[in-house]
Amino acid sequence: MNLRKRLVSSAALNRAAAALLRLSLKIAYHTSRRDAEGWDAVARLVEQHGAVIIVCWHQRIMLTPWMFDLAQAPCQSLTSAGRAGRLVGWMHRAFGYGTVPMPKGALGATEMRTVLRGLKQGVSIGISPDGPRGPARVAKVTPIQWARTAQVPIVVFTYAATRFVSLRTWDRLMFPLPFGRLVLLWQVWDRTVPARVTDAEGLALAADLGAFMETITQKADARVRG
Repeated sequence: MNLRKRLVSSAALNRAAAALLRLSLKIAYHTSRRDAEGWDAVARLVEQHGAVIIVCWHQRIMLTPWMFDLAQAPCQSLTSAGRAGRLVGWMHRAFGYGTVPMPKGALGATEMRTVLRGLKQGVSIGISPDGPRGPARVAKVTPIQWARTAQVPIVVFTYAATRFVSLRTWDRLMFPLPFGRLVLLWQVWDRTVPARVTDAEGLALAADLGAFMETITQKADARVRG
């Protein structure tokens, strides 16, 4: 293994990078004026169903440490095996989340069983349905499959910021900056995924979910400008 791969794979360096990222995000979050809406409805769903699936576009994952109230119930996130995915996993663990690594960018049977077992045991899951490599803001069918099997609701989380930088990544990842204004939105997807879904129906539901996510994201963007 060459030096670059050793550095990327170093647990100590990943922990240090995650700690720095956590500090940067906490500074941005706590120094900004915040407008949050929708979590109470999600909390009621958690009480009713035991768990929920939270979806967020990959572009907006930097504030996913605040996507769930861990004082109410546990939550974990699905992370990719790439460098960015591993860093997000370390960051989420630093905030108290569990993580389910997705090896080689593909969700295997073992990871699927881990997620579904967690949902049935009251452990919610967060996922970026357009990750880890895109296309950007096009939802894959994975959360539909989880909702079908576990029979739990899907919730959209997103945020918008007045002060941020957009990284030169495939998703134009947004990194919030301090001393701005943040809008955080949660919205329950108003569709019930039946226990039996054909492949075509699953793809249609994924497209519907993606359109709903776009609507909520645009709502956050409009509100932060207002």
